[in-house]
Amino acid sequence: MAPAATPLRAALYIDFDNVYSSLAAIDEWAAWSFGAEPGRWLSWLEAGAGGGPRRLLVRRCYLNPAGWTEPAHGGSLAAWLQQPRVYYSRFRPALVRAGIQVVDCPRLSRLKNGADMEMALDILDALHHPTRFEEFLILSGDSDFTPLLHRLRAHDRRSLVVAHPLSAQAFRASADAVVPFEDFAEAALDGEAPADPPREVAGDTRAEARPAGPAARPAIAPPPAQPAADAVPDPMQDPGDPAAQRIAILAMLRQLVAGSATPLHLPALGKRIHVLGGAWVRQSRFGGAGTLARLIEGAEGLALEAGPGGGWLYDPARHERPSLEQPGVSSGLAAGLPDDPLARLVAELRAAIGPGPEVPLLAPEALDFALRHLAGMLPLQAAPGPEQRGALAAEASAAGLELPARSVEALVAWLNRARFDWGATPDADTPARLARALFAELTRAAAAAGARLPPEMLAALRDWLGLAPRAGAEPAAEPAIPALPARRADQEPDPQPA
Repeated sequence: MAPAATPLRAALYIDFDNVYSSLAAIDEWAAWSFGAEPGRWLSWLEAGAGGGPRRLLVRRCYLNPAGWTEPAHGGSLAAWLQQPRVYYSRFRPALVRAGIQVVDCPRLSRLKNGADMEMALDILDALHHPTRFEEFLILSGDSDFTPLLHRLRAHDRRSLVVAHPLSAQAFRASADAVVPFEDFAEAALDGEAPADPPREVAGDTRAEARPAGPAARPAIAPPPAQPAADAVPDPMQDPGDPAAQRIAILAMLRQLVAGSATPLHLPALGKRIHVLGGAWVRQSRFGGAGTLARLIEGAEGLALEAGPGGGWLYDPARHERPSLEQPGVSSGLAAGLPDDPLARLVAELRAAIGPGPEVPLLAPEALDFALRHLAGMLPLQAAPGPEQRGALAAEASAAGLELPARSVEALVAWLNRARFDWGATPDADTPARLARALFAELTRAAAAAGARLPPEMLAALRDWLGLAPRAGAEPAAEPAIPALPARRADQEPDPQPA
């Protein structure tokens, strides 16, 4: 029996954005499996695809955390995801679990993220590594890597690229082995069809195995035989035409208002409309109106009263005009969220503070995620910019948390008002310092607006921010302008400005 071939010492470099988009053009499910289950194609490469067996001693993936792609409208992936976009950052946990080092490559300009330059520099560094890598695997169809392949050949190193059939001939000829994207797509395809949307991973079940090969498509899972009593109804079909979309959304609004005994708080109403209508409501921007409030303007039988969080929608013929003195409205809530203490807290804070950055309505776990990841960005030369805030929102979405980019922007704005030091070196207490800065600035803003936050509200605010409760009763907030100490008769007056 011939002795088994000795595995090559290999280094793997992945241009994630390039590979994902190239695979998506061939098969969306292959692209999804490439990001969600990298162990499958890693084993395929290690077993000898495009050559002999190899040990992947370096596994490095270059990824734009704010990058995204849109599944084909009306396709099976879009129907399964129930989301208009796939953010690349959602695949980070799966890549890390597969032993791949993820290198963030945020966008440097409108079209470039710098991943190719980062990859090239790392590969050149690896040429001089004490471990003499015998083979370099480059997962990218970017022909800009042609000079790099020449350098690898000059150093007597084997190279393998995964490339599109239409890639430049010079690029393909410069590699020792070329794996077409079609072959890689077959390797990346999972052998089973996911049945549940990915945000419900804990209860994930699988459908029966589909035939292997890129032509197979997973069917959308049928609804449970015995749905729960609070199951969400099936979304409405997209009417298509913007005018018809606006009519459909207004019909849903009228139905919700007709079924409510009190005015409806706009944020809760907007979320309900997205659930009832489906993804097309968000994608169409409320039928081209831009915002829900703009759509409601002038609608027959509906009136919008301004207030915290966007205000309340009501029927003038059935409801009293909303005011902060009304029961259930003073807390910033209506029939949509009658018993939600968090929504009540945020609405009361917004009402107390008045104009200024929005106090975002975030679940405690989403807020904790944001504070911990903001701490992980430190030290920074300045406050996180749009690219970093978008990346944080995308990572939260990948983790199954609702953390819109505008909420991250609001958190950063409040921390800027608190004069938080973004250049500080992070430590284990940094997330708590961020939370304490938010607490101090929110209570200061309320005091400056002339509002005294009651002890129970201060305690709820501490709990929301994840701060330990104070020993004993929570004191009331300080007044807006603390009283000055009495002046002694012999004390000199304050100097007057020149």
